Amino acid sequence: MALPNSPVFRSRYHHASLAKHGMVAAAHPLAVIAGLDALREGGTAMDACIAMSGVTSVVLPHLCGLGGDAFLIYYEASTGKAVALNASGPPGDRSTVEQLLKDERVTGGIPGAMRGEVRDDKAGKPPRILPQHGILSVAVPGLPYALEAASKRFGVLGLKRCLEPAIRIAEQGFVVFPSFEKAVSLEREKIASYPECSRIYLPGGSPPRAGEIFRQPDLARTLREFAQGGAEWFYRGPFAAAFMRMNDELRGTFTGEEFPRFLREQTGFYQPLVGTYRGYTVLETAPVSQGFLVIEMLNILEGFDMPSVSPLSSASLHLIAEAKKLAFFDRNAYAGDPSFCDFDVNRYISKERADELRLKIHLERTAVSWEPGPPTSGDTTSFVAVDSLGNACSFIQSIAFSFGSGLVVPGTGVILNNRAGRSFLLLEGHPNCIAPRKKPMHTLNCYIVLKDGRFFIAGGTPGGDGQPQWNVQMLHLMLDHGAGPQEAADFPRWMSFPGTDAKDLWEAPELRLESRFPEEAFEGLTRRGHKVRKLGPWSSQGAAQIIMRDPDSGLLLGGSDRRANGLALGY
Repeated sequence: MALPNSPVFRSRYHHASLAKHGMVAAAHPLAVIAGLDALREGGTAMDACIAMSGVTSVVLPHLCGLGGDAFLIYYEASTGKAVALNASGPPGDRSTVEQLLKDERVTGGIPGAMRGEVRDDKAGKPPRILPQHGILSVAVPGLPYALEAASKRFGVLGLKRCLEPAIRIAEQGFVVFPSFEKAVSLEREKIASYPECSRIYLPGGSPPRAGEIFRQPDLARTLREFAQGGAEWFYRGPFAAAFMRMNDELRGTFTGEEFPRFLREQTGFYQPLVGTYRGYTVLETAPVSQGFLVIEMLNILEGFDMPSVSPLSSASLHLIAEAKKLAFFDRNAYAGDPSFCDFDVNRYISKERADELRLKIHLERTAVSWEPGPPTSGDTTSFVAVDSLGNACSFIQSIAFSFGSGLVVPGTGVILNNRAGRSFLLLEGHPNCIAPRKKPMHTLNCYIVLKDGRFFIAGGTPGGDGQPQWNVQMLHLMLDHGAGPQEAADFPRWMSFPGTDAKDLWEAPELRLESRFPEEAFEGLTRRGHKVRKLGPWSSQGAAQIIMRDPDSGLLLGGSDRRANGLALGY
């Protein structure tokens, strides 16, 4: 299906950072400095990402940390092969639907804003989701396992050296950016609900102010002890013991077996999902990551002549939005922890599935209705690195919503995730229904693209359900239109809502577009039947980080989303 009028981007080099040997990109300058220092000391792309992981856990604590999860893809230049790692955990062993629906914190004992429930009081229906913060929203963190496993397999500097910058910054403090002050202010009510979190992030009752120095001595001590004791210290030692004391005080669902069992049962690295798009190979993280959505959406779009249509036009936005709704329906209806359900991801990333779904798309009207899926059938930060040997890593980590569960394990400075609350459903028979030892489906995903079997692009973005949508938008710009990484990161962005967050599934659908799109885009989408909301010019929540190796010159090109405070830097 041919579609007219495609603009030509100036050059892949336009506004991009350039380097010959190695490069990193992250959402905070201090993380970038730590990653680049690791590369210049002879570290690998993985060492750089571990250093950036540690620093972002300190300077972006509302987004990530040892209490959260991580997913990554690593490309080894010497073999030309890539592996991936999923590091996320289950809820407590007493997290059954039957038990949770007896708990007043789920069914109505505390204010609805605290529960974040979805229910129909007139019909007397029970809640369909868990509390969105507090102890019942917590799942076992995966990041500590990921850092140790990644360091042992692909690092050369060691975990202690890679975490030194994070420990130093936590002890000595960092200058508060306006964005951090705003993040604390936006979540002030949640933070104030939990004494330990409030003590750290609302000192004197107010958020840290931009320009102030913010120190985290408890977190510095925790990072130092983790760097020395590794995953054993976290999952079987003092941290796990401190967590259980808090869990018992708060009547959580954990029994004490979950943390050590998580470490014991990890299966390690695996072969990432593989898709193709117009001759490129696209690698993505596998379930419980929802990275398969990127491949599924690209497969649908491959059947249209996307290179010939302007990415600023309503025609282009309409097609991608319709592909999104089709892929997200599959995710919401059928996807779950593969250990607990018969979800065969290969069916959904197949060209045959895309051929079926593409028939549902009409060029001139929205023909795909939004449904959350049959009921019985944040936030995050990402960073990328390429080293002098050509190894590349795309790494993403998160505590789910901003400030996660709101709980800080006393004396540790570690904010716990709210992944169980954000992602699980309380619907018996649904593949993503909560259960002991089961991992929730995850918004986190990251990608690497190969050209002729060799590394071409590593990228990712935070943003919950925006992640797969924005990754597809940026891949479309780079693969179909020749955009460079900075051009792709800065391009006007949009999001189709809702996505997969449990609390939003039953909301009315709409497209949310940054105002930098031309009026034709808004008018054309409205004419096709989309409900459209205009946002500010840079109002998307994404913070994309992208590194590309130019196939002609061999130079590294970096892009860092100006919607955040980061940069791409190389040497």
